[in-house]
Order: sequence, then C-alpha cells, then structure tokens
Amino acid sequence: MKHLKTIMSVMILSAAVACTKNHADGSGQVSFDISGNFEVADQTRSNVSDYTTLPSAGDFVLSVSSASSAYSWNGKISEWDSSATLPAGNYKVTASYGSLDEEGFDKPFFTGSEDFAIIGGQVTSVPVSVSLGNTVVLVRCTDSFKNYYKDYSFKLTRSGSTIATFAKGETKAAFVDGYRFTLEGTVQGPAKTQTFNKEYTSLNEATAYTFLFDVSNAGGATITVTFNDTVETISLGDVELND
Repeated sequence: MKHLKTIMSVMILSAAVACTKNHADGSGQVSFDISGNFEVADQTRSNVSDYTTLPSAGDFVLSVSSASSAYSWNGKISEWDSSATLPAGNYKVTASYGSLDEEGFDKPFFTGSEDFAIIGGQVTSVPVSVSLGNTVVLVRCTDSFKNYYKDYSFKLTRSGSTIATFAKGETKAAFVDGYRFTLEGTVQGPAKTQTFNKEYTSLNEATAYTFLFDVSNAGGATITVTFNDTVETISLGDVELND
C-alpha cells in the first residue's frame, strides 16, 4: 500500500482593489473577497474535508502593509472596513488560517501572500494563492498487525513534547510542522509490551504521509513500516515467552 501523498491544491483569494477617483490625494478603497478550491489531488481523489473541517472565508486573517512600512493592518477579513481609504502606493497582503506552531488533529495551516499596488483612479484585481503550510500525518495498521497486537498506540513527539497521540483505532490525521518529529510506538503482543521510536525530518508541506504498520513474521520480533514508498523493518528485540 502506497502512502497517501497529498498536494494541497491552490486556493485562490480574489481581492478586488478599487481606487476612488480622487487624484488630489491618490487614495483608494480596498475590499477583499476570499474563495477557495479545496480539492485534493492524490491517488484516492480525496478532499481536504476528508482530513479536517474546512475553514470558512470569514475565518481567514489578513495582514495588509505598505512597502514603506507607513501602513499596516491585521484582522479577520470580516473585520476589514472596505470604506477605508489607503494612499496610493505598493502594498502586500497575506492571508492565513491557523498557525504553523499549532499542531495536532484538526490543526491545518493555510497561508499565502501577494504584492499589489493602489493607483489613483484605477481598479486593480489581486489574486492571492493560498496553500497548506503544514504536513499531514496518518497512521494505519494492517489486519495482521491488529490481530497480533491486541493493544497498541503511537504518538508524534518533538523535544520531549507530545504533538499528537494515535490511540488504537485512531483514523484522524495530524497536522504538523514536518521539519522534524519522532514517531514513538507501544505494542502489546502475546508475550510482552514493547516500544520503539524513529525520527523523521524534512517532510514536505502540503503533503499527506501515511505510516502503515504490519507484522513481518509470526514471532512478532519485528514489524514493518511502509512510509513514503519505502518499507522499513523495525526490530523489537528478542521476545521471551516466559516474560
């Protein structure tokens, strides 16, 4: 089974920038309208909603600033005053939802930015491409694994802190910063409970990775993990039946 590799399709934020015909001060009015395409291009033709609840347009936060640093504004798009006037000049708008620092289940992070200019007396349309800024991680187990290990759990950690815990049967996806994390597992076999851990680094953003666990032999001394089209064998050590 191949891992799910999800490239978050680009969401388009259409920003209609209307400049008032006030040539005396060169000011303009700006209104923003967010729309998005949440389809996911992968082997299963899934949608982002398969992993989490989609944000509404009103949930996005805007950051608007001038190139000269003379003007800046931050807030939800629903709080933007479209009647406000801005001086003509060069600007940058950043749209975001969530935060890369907030990790776990139902913690998607979307972000994108675009430079634009306000020119007195003209109307400018500013498209802003927004994509998933963090990494999606899922854990799956084969029937053989579930039949051999009567209880099991996995968790993602970093620097001793737990990011997400996948209890037995958990099917939800965790949204994480893919630069580095450790996968830790605890499995309860017929003879004893055993643990393992492995560090992963430099995972791509806007991508979903699946860890698929399987039993590699009848004795349960090793398990296999299919990850990123690679099958790894993890040794659990010798199993003493009298433990």
